[in-house]
Amino acid sequence: MQAAATQKGGLDYQTAKRVARHGKTEERCALAARDDTPPEILFFLAADTAEMVRRELANNGRTPGKVDLLLAGDRDLEVRSSLARKAVERVPGNAVANPGQLEKLTLEVLSALSRDEATDVRRILSEALNDLKHAPKSVIKTLAWDSELEVAGPVLERSPVLDDGELVEIVQGSKAKGAAGAVAGRRTVSEPVADAVVRTDDAAAIATLLANDSAQIREETLDRILDQAPAQESWHRPLVSRPSLPGGAARRLARFVALSLVEILQSRPDLDPEAAHDVAGLLRHRLESRNDGGGAEPAPAARAQAVNEERAKARRLVKDGQVTEYMIDEAIFDGRRDFVEACLAAMAGVDDQVVAHILQSRAARGVVALAWKARVSMRLAMKIQLQLARIPPKSVIHAASGDKFPMTREEMVWQLEFFGAA
Repeated sequence: MQAAATQKGGLDYQTAKRVARHGKTEERCALAARDDTPPEILFFLAADTAEMVRRELANNGRTPGKVDLLLAGDRDLEVRSSLARKAVERVPGNAVANPGQLEKLTLEVLSALSRDEATDVRRILSEALNDLKHAPKSVIKTLAWDSELEVAGPVLERSPVLDDGELVEIVQGSKAKGAAGAVAGRRTVSEPVADAVVRTDDAAAIATLLANDSAQIREETLDRILDQAPAQESWHRPLVSRPSLPGGAARRLARFVALSLVEILQSRPDLDPEAAHDVAGLLRHRLESRNDGGGAEPAPAARAQAVNEERAKARRLVKDGQVTEYMIDEAIFDGRRDFVEACLAAMAGVDDQVVAHILQSRAARGVVALAWKARVSMRLAMKIQLQLARIPPKSVIHAASGDKFPMTREEMVWQLEFFGAA
């Protein structure tokens, strides 16, 4: 190229202008890559028909911000990808109180690229900005709400720019499959964020949350997890290993996790003495039950008699006012379905077959209405949905405002009438 073939020789303006208009592709590429090419020439090269020229321009750290803004809309993917890599290098390491023109234009470029149609471009930004303390918040939020997890994931997992309120909103509303799991694995997870993750009923995300020792999980949120845990084997080991495990949670876990995990639970030095004693007793009971369980199945007549006795016992206890929610809760975990069904029937004043029909229907609203009529709490109603009616977690009806029933009285009466339980 005649226009100062080397960087050291200086650049002749007229020659540069001629090369920009009529030079060969490799000459125009060289011109686009120089750090002393006049801005107006670089503007002209931004419209060059050769992708190679525009790529050199996108890579050039001396290209003016206004030219970069033009290139942010370039039709060539590599141009925009190169521009994304360069743009993140211009983000200041410290907060800038009064950003100058360069910072404002860089923000515009980043904003444009964060909405790029190509996933690869948005991913480049997310991976480069995810741990920057002073990354532009508007850009980080756009990336965090991206519908593609490979874009949203890096900032959801690591960005210090996102606060708890924003993380809760994203967990609740993101369209990216796996967003809740990405948030659950953050270095620190606050109680409100953990609550939001659990309320998604995303089994994989909850498993990630439980395995995250830094995640702060409220005891009532842990109870909600334990309600669903018997059917979620991937949760068992991280639950048993959770730091600061409450004694009540340890007792519940000892009823359904594998015996090898109960042994681990029993050996935890941080369990209070009473809980440790109870866990040891439950382990001993389960070992004895396993050893006694090798006999033949009981005959149908014996089975029917056992069911009748269990149901009669339940009706008698209800009549005497001795049935508590804790007793029903224990019976659910022990697998005493006949006892629980009979308790619900007697407490609701309906026939046993009606209760069995409601539970077998897997109709969440019907089960909640039954629990309401039986005068048990919404918390227990959720357990009945999950563990007796076997309603999938995504379809379970949750409590409203703490432990309140989420349906109106009229709705519940309608459900009961539909099942013949009014």
